[in-house]
Amino acid sequence: MKNIIVLDIGTQFVKGLISETRTSVEKSNSEDIFLACQKVIKILKKKSGIKPEGVFWGIGSDILKGRTITLCYKRENPNQKFDMAELKYLIQKIEWKALDTIRKEFVLETEFKDTDARLIDAFVVDIKIDNRSVIDPIGAHGQQICLSVYNTYIASKNLEDLEKLIGTLKLKSVGFIPIPYALFSHLDLEKSQKGDALIIDIGGKITEITLIENGGEVIETKSFHLGGQALTRVLADFLGMKPSEAEAVKNKYSNKEVSQEVKRKMDKLFAPNISSWQKGVKFVLEDFYKKYKSLPSKIFLCGQGSKFPLIESNLKKEKKFKILKLEKDSCSALKRVYEDWPGGENIFLPIFKRVIKLIQNQ
Repeated sequence: MKNIIVLDIGTQFVKGLISETRTSVEKSNSEDIFLACQKVIKILKKKSGIKPEGVFWGIGSDILKGRTITLCYKRENPNQKFDMAELKYLIQKIEWKALDTIRKEFVLETEFKDTDARLIDAFVVDIKIDNRSVIDPIGAHGQQICLSVYNTYIASKNLEDLEKLIGTLKLKSVGFIPIPYALFSHLDLEKSQKGDALIIDIGGKITEITLIENGGEVIETKSFHLGGQALTRVLADFLGMKPSEAEAVKNKYSNKEVSQEVKRKMDKLFAPNISSWQKGVKFVLEDFYKKYKSLPSKIFLCGQGSKFPLIESNLKKEKKFKILKLEKDSCSALKRVYEDWPGGENIFLPIFKRVIKLIQNQ
């Protein structure tokens, strides 16, 4: 499909991209998602002159979640060539493991029951045979095979809302992907320790922190409810102005378009919120450390809030981290994921579809 609109559904903005034309629309609450999507599509059609055929969706991890599951097993006959039957068996085994892991975490992360978790999609991140990465295992032989798969999942209620939204927009839905996975794909990390990284995406209402190890063998996202909108409210209350006006002032501050005196005053005003934000980051990183016993040394910052001067400067005080900026935005990252989206030639796609359907019907 050629003319695809990429939509990034954030907590504050809906952003869109078709070809090289992009736009964004602010939404005030969840009921405005349809109106915001409709407006973005209308603007993009007018600006680009392109009639879209479908939509590729990027959705925040507060709604669409994802994580990598790895399964390794030793083969009885290492000299026997790996065939399609063995691949199907391995995929079925890892997806059942994924469902069990996801359901346990789902209860802890959300207010839903474990049975409300719905698997959406699965993507092979890495295949290793005797510790060597391979693209296609068919025909290969070896003692041990390890399969790393990134699974996306969602609450059944949120899935119903999403399907309703898609039906109302009257455009073919090409696929869904969590924003953290799109950002990870954009990084092109090596499948080694050099491929370890943290991505901190600071949105309007939520900060998402994604841990990546060995170039994607581990991809896990955690979030907390604090983002750029909280700073806008603080500024609006302090100056007695509308949120939209405060947002404009905040953007000038972020873009270093204010005097040193104004900057010092705003630094002081925002300091308590930035301190709370840092505590949220520290809590998530400590949680990752307890689970994985180490943390990557690189942090990639992205999202509208990443432009905030105090955030980057305070993170840089932690000498053990190298702070970098993601050069492309989420829409560009989503576009790239769509361009690499599994098609008819992908041997894994039909197997995953059948296995996920089987699991969901249990």
